[in-house]
Amino acid sequence: MSALGGVEMEQEPSNPEGTPEVDVSRVLVVGGIGHGKSSFINTVLGEDKCAFGDTWAVDKTITKDIEEVDFQRKNDIITFIDTPSLKTLKSNSKFLDLYKTGFHAIVIVYSIKSYIHPSSSVLKEVRKLFGDEVFRHVLIILTCEDYLGDSTVDEFLNANTELKHFVDRTRDKPVAICNTVEKNSTEANEQRARCLVYLESVLRKNEEPLKEIEKCSCCRKCFSWFTDIVNINR
Repeated sequence: MSALGGVEMEQEPSNPEGTPEVDVSRVLVVGGIGHGKSSFINTVLGEDKCAFGDTWAVDKTITKDIEEVDFQRKNDIITFIDTPSLKTLKSNSKFLDLYKTGFHAIVIVYSIKSYIHPSSSVLKEVRKLFGDEVFRHVLIILTCEDYLGDSTVDEFLNANTELKHFVDRTRDKPVAICNTVEKNSTEANEQRARCLVYLESVLRKNEEPLKEIEKCSCCRKCFSWFTDIVNINR
């Protein structure tokens, strides 16, 4: 209660519903078509909430637009943001709005199977879209772990120079998962726990989300003034 002109006014509660505010971490999930972005989200959720399928061979996307899925934990929420083709994000109004708010982590899903059938560079597209700041926020998930056969993740990275260089700059070890494990099996639960441990590590080191840098509306004028000053001082 507060007094205003001798009249007591009742203040509005900060949270009218009376429920405690919960921290929300926004995790953007990107990758090539058919690399397993939706399957990764389903793996972490422990249930199939995102549509998925095997389309890598025909370059056809199942996820048509941005889709947000909340993962409720004991003390916070992780909002996973499933995405269509990387090339479409620059013109996607929903993505651009989310980018202004920022992403606390960016999961790049890279299919081990796709290395046999290489497509355009997902890693170059990611770096082009977000710049070098992306390395601090990235977790790389390697899907189709069963395609490694008798090889190890390190051997796969050594054979894939571009991916290895990218991983080295993130300073975080990639996580390999198998898309075909049976839901709620021991192996599936272990995969889920492993993904969450590594994702939590990325979230903890990034208090501030990766946001789109606001561009000065008068950049051309500023550049013109700078040019004039340089010419005068010559």
